[in-house]
Amino acid sequence: MRTLVAGLLVVMLAPATALAHGRPPFFGDVAFHPTDPGFIVVRATWGLAVTEDGGASWRWICAAATGADPTREDPPIVVTPDGSILVGTFAGLARSTSDHCAFDRPEALDDHFVIDIAQEASAPGTIWAISTSGAEPDELFRSDDQGRTFARVGAPVDDVLLERVLVAPSDPMRVYLSGAIPIMTIAYDGGAPDGGPTMTERRGYLLRSTDRGETFERIEVPLVEEERNVHLLAIDPTDPDRLLVRMTRRTVDVRPERVLLTEDAGDSWTEVASGQQISGAVFSADGSRAWITARVIDGLFRSDDGGRSFSQIQRMSMPCIGRRGDELFTCVDQLTDGFALGRSTDGGDTLEPILHFEDIYEMVACDECTQVGHGCPEWFVDIAYDMRLDAGVGASVDGGISGAPRDAGPIPSECGGMDASVPPPMDAGVDAGPGEAPPGDCGCGVDGRPTSGLGLLIGLLALGLVRRRG
Repeated sequence: MRTLVAGLLVVMLAPATALAHGRPPFFGDVAFHPTDPGFIVVRATWGLAVTEDGGASWRWICAAATGADPTREDPPIVVTPDGSILVGTFAGLARSTSDHCAFDRPEALDDHFVIDIAQEASAPGTIWAISTSGAEPDELFRSDDQGRTFARVGAPVDDVLLERVLVAPSDPMRVYLSGAIPIMTIAYDGGAPDGGPTMTERRGYLLRSTDRGETFERIEVPLVEEERNVHLLAIDPTDPDRLLVRMTRRTVDVRPERVLLTEDAGDSWTEVASGQQISGAVFSADGSRAWITARVIDGLFRSDDGGRSFSQIQRMSMPCIGRRGDELFTCVDQLTDGFALGRSTDGGDTLEPILHFEDIYEMVACDECTQVGHGCPEWFVDIAYDMRLDAGVGASVDGGISGAPRDAGPIPSECGGMDASVPPPMDAGVDAGPGEAPPGDCGCGVDGRPTSGLGLLIGLLALGLVRRRG
């Protein structure tokens, strides 16, 4: 096995005028191993950062290995009990091997948009996923084998574009979905007074199930002042009726987003906080406290009354929050606040920096015949450029705008000829074959594979070109 050391611990550069992948580098999600406190995964704009020693050392994995497009995706992530990393992408669900050197795709979700994934707190090997082809109604799937296989649960969800799935920690029969009917949905049902199609304005919904996702009751959550969606944030670990949601706005909308609390499973709501671009929320293990983060400058809010009211305790950009036991972990914008991931053991009053860009000095150690070992070294220069690190050469010629700035091409024939840039379907029985990442917008799938032109067009229109997550 070859250990690939990518020297990211090098001289910092002055801020560049352009970014290799089109947006500033930051971490946007954090996931924890269910039982190993040293195993943490953080999602970055360019891929993943992984530690297995509690943050003493970090290694990176490029987005190409998972099939995610870093120019437009912020995929959800989960760590399973066997140490696999799950990544929900616009091309399906990617599931890593235990050494994180290759990613397979469960067949049931392959070539579909995986909008969200969630892990049951009471059974961490059970994974839920929202999936859509883009042209058909959204569907709910569940895996009972740590993400190896998935089966459809219940009926497809008509009309509503789903954004989030969460399962109540204290009652696995209680499953919630959230989303919206997009503006100007057209139903060719002859229901209009003149017998023509009916038009439906944008509406936000919470979907509630008490039978483990087999059926759902749809509850409208009214949108006000150009709000866009209902985004589930967190469920009280001790009470399945208590949950927090975010009422989303467009990214360019500078008005604060509302955070609502329900204590009766969605039948009524109370506004408990607001902030610009709310990014996440967690409850304490006993439900007595709650925290909210915001992407812009509003930072971290804390509630000491179970989420009924909040006070601001940190003022900085925080794109994510996660809780492990009594510890809080927050993503932070290093370009403005000096570090990328912080940890708090005092309820958020203070933050200990545990990750800076320059700490990610090695790629995950993989054999050169694996997807990561062969494909990710080609990304090193562009990742270093994004993070303002000196890789010794400039960014790729096209600035990485295609999402695959330095495509490694197929793995050498002596390795079996597998394509390094595209994770193959799980148990597909055939090699993916050689392939190249598409240059720019070619009408191909987001991972370079051809897709149905009509299906992709409908899908992208339905998803608003970039489906908003997190």
